[in-house]
Amino acid sequence: MSKRRPTYRELEERLAVAEPIVEALKHHEVDAVVGEGKITFLLLRKVEEALVSSEAGFRTMFDLSGVGLVQADTPALRFTRVNRKFCEIIGYSGEELLAKTYLDLTSPLDRHQDMKALALVLRGKTDSWSLEKRCLRKDGSVVWVEVNGAVLRDEDGRAVRIMAMFIDLTARKQAEQLLHDKSSTEQGRPMRRKKTAVKKTR
Repeated sequence: MSKRRPTYRELEERLAVAEPIVEALKHHEVDAVVGEGKITFLLLRKVEEALVSSEAGFRTMFDLSGVGLVQADTPALRFTRVNRKFCEIIGYSGEELLAKTYLDLTSPLDRHQDMKALALVLRGKTDSWSLEKRCLRKDGSVVWVEVNGAVLRDEDGRAVRIMAMFIDLTARKQAEQLLHDKSSTEQGRPMRRKKTAVKKTR
């Protein structure tokens, strides 16, 4: 017996719940919504519910997001779905990304921490992870991203797919680096000595 397809009104209600979360994420106002620890599950749960209810509802929810969203299988972590915003962030087309894995895009400098976080998820030690990392765009440039991910498990508790949100942090990181460089330059500048008057003796 197939599950009842959601009505258009039900889909609208689900989207209405997700939209404030998406807007808060776009403006980095996570705490204003529900707190950093719960944000991933709330949005990804809505996406998952739409997936279970209907493919059309899932596609609408997935593509609506103002943040990058990806879905990948396990254990290979090959992308099975990416949204338009993620393609913009990373510089690849959707078709190109479906031939890549989650770790393919991670900078070698951050791959160890990425694999460590994913290992905990796949081994059942935790159901979510959050980190900042560098990704390599198609043109070779580096983009900083904040990743908030969650694992979806089957009835036996086995990980069947991961879903993750990507927020572009590059502008913020560049501003922080400029501020750091300016501060370092000012601290390293030698202090100018005050001239002292010398009295001549006869």
